[in-house]
Amino acid sequence: MHRQMMTALVIAMTGCPAEPAATAATTAATTAATTATTTTATATTAAPAAQEEKMFREGSDYVVMERVRFLDRMGFDQPVEAFSLLLPRGWQSDGGVTWKGVQTCRGEMVAMAMTSRSPDRAIQLDVLPPRSFQWTDDPMLLQTMQVGAQHGGCGVNTAFDALQYADGFARRDLGATATNIRADTARLPTSATFDEQGLLHTGVTNTFSRQPNMLTGGGTVMTTTNVFHTVVVRYPVARKVEALGVFETAMASHRINPVWRGAKETFLSQLSTVEHAGAMERIRLMGEQSRAYAKSASDASDRRRR
Repeated sequence: MHRQMMTALVIAMTGCPAEPAATAATTAATTAATTATTTTATATTAAPAAQEEKMFREGSDYVVMERVRFLDRMGFDQPVEAFSLLLPRGWQSDGGVTWKGVQTCRGEMVAMAMTSRSPDRAIQLDVLPPRSFQWTDDPMLLQTMQVGAQHGGCGVNTAFDALQYADGFARRDLGATATNIRADTARLPTSATFDEQGLLHTGVTNTFSRQPNMLTGGGTVMTTTNVFHTVVVRYPVARKVEALGVFETAMASHRINPVWRGAKETFLSQLSTVEHAGAMERIRLMGEQSRAYAKSASDASDRRRR
């Protein structure tokens, strides 16, 4: 088994809608704790002439960033901070963590997503929930995967990298044409732009495994592809520098609450243990049933011979 990671940055899209496309995940309301410090300085001169003061205005001359905290309202007895990032003061933000059922796609079971807009709604930053896909070259197993996908399981798709996903996501979900798609060597994700109206930043991991196929005597290839990071920022051409500055700050300041992450990982680990034990119990019961059936058939055959 081997694993590869690639991320992409998209820097332009045509026909990008003003509002984001609908996503499967729902979001929860968030609260923000803000901390801002203001430093003032005055200058004096010995001359009696009236002194002139330069008045700086927030928003045009400088930006005050606040740490906005997003909550998990579903996974615990009470809301818990899951993650946070720095955003300009006055922006409207909503989002948080949503949980799906244990029978759904495991890679999408716990999803972080958020949306933040400038006061005039001209600039918008979206962090989209993760997506997970699987594929195999075994036709029978592939059919099982396809049936599972129709009932909330992981999507079925051959392995792809971040460059391919960025192009497909722009066309399918944003209704735009991605250009200037390139690997982001600074962060690993891939980026692309869409006609100077937005930026898409996405990261993809692929896991490949090969298992022996007892029926054919060959091997079965299985792949799992996780889109673990998708961020879209939309902006007017005239405010590109401002929007990209907000994007860079938000990505650099993103923090996950270690207490929340530890509790989530513990739950998922325990869930896997329970599922494994359940699977082994089902195998044991099937074995006992098969032995009982074989014994019953053997006894019936012996009675017919007598």
